[in-house]
Amino acid sequence: MKKNILILLFSLLATISFAQEDSVSKALEITKLMTEALSLDEKQKMKVYKIQLNRFQEVASIRNEYNDDIQTRKEELRKAFNRLYGKLTKALGKEKMQQWAEYKQYN
Repeated sequence: MKKNILILLFSLLATISFAQEDSVSKALEITKLMTEALSLDEKQKMKVYKIQLNRFQEVASIRNEYNDDIQTRKEELRKAFNRLYGKLTKALGKEKMQQWAEYKQYN
């Protein structure tokens, strides 16, 4: 019994650690892409990274929490995307967000 609990605990910790590393790498990757595409300064770059990291962590949490409820998961993910867009628009401005939309459309 103790062995099973230890295995379960270890698996849970490994999953959390992997999800955290995955969120960080995804946030770094998209921040780098946005920095290059939009010519962001260091302050903007840090804001974008924090927003993106929060986004990927939130999305992972939503997927875990609503794993069995597809409709609720879709709704929550849509809300998370809307919050992301709002935060990025506040941090970068509408003009930069328009540039980002055009960049994504053609690349």
